[in-house]
Amino acid sequence: MRTNNICFPSEVRVKIVKCVEDAVKDDILADIQHHSLRTTNSVPTRIWDLLNTNLARELETEDCTIADAHRGPWQMLVVFERTTQCILTFMREKRFAELRRFQRRRRHMHYLDMLTRQFNKELLADQQQVELYPHTFSDEDKLPQLVQTLLHDLEDEIPVVQNHVLILFETTGYQLSHIRAVKVTPNLDIAQDGSQDWSEYISTNVSVVVEKVAHSDAPGNQPNRGLKLKSKAIARKKNGLQRKETQEIEAQG
Repeated sequence: MRTNNICFPSEVRVKIVKCVEDAVKDDILADIQHHSLRTTNSVPTRIWDLLNTNLARELETEDCTIADAHRGPWQMLVVFERTTQCILTFMREKRFAELRRFQRRRRHMHYLDMLTRQFNKELLADQQQVELYPHTFSDEDKLPQLVQTLLHDLEDEIPVVQNHVLILFETTGYQLSHIRAVKVTPNLDIAQDGSQDWSEYISTNVSVVVEKVAHSDAPGNQPNRGLKLKSKAIARKKNGLQRKETQEIEAQG
């Protein structure tokens, strides 16, 4: 039986945490400032492009292989770490909780379902539940082909993969607040002894990107909210100030 323990070298753990931390903090802040973005609707998805770029730059070494993968229109990177012979993917904690909660409602497999069924099928959770009616996906009979397609760039490594490891992280604002590595069973439960907290590697340094007001002339950054007052409004405002001054003088007298 495959071991549940997560034993990545410390230098790999440090690099991975820094890649995630930079993506959600300095890289995205610098990107917002560089383009003087007025809105930040795309930030949650833009972070993934920055993270994938960081991973490709920092982890493409003799110990790791970085592979492109596609799941529909979504582009992602898969890391194969040779010392453990594990593949790694990345996900937010909130997204993982959602996939886990609604797994039985899905007709088709998410890539996480595919990878856990292919590489983590022997792993057991702490509280293994007996399912009277195991959930089966409509495309589960195509699992080998789907995995082959997803990991096409890792074709030579697939036969030696031991487990899939999921890197889960949380952010608060533009700060990485928590990160851990987990091995997940096909039911999307955490495997026995299959979780390792990497939060100790998060930097305590303040962002080097100084936050600034992107548009000083924006309505939200002006006392009058950017509204042009009409002549009647100006007169009312002036009369109001005069009445207030008169009241203050009378109160002092």
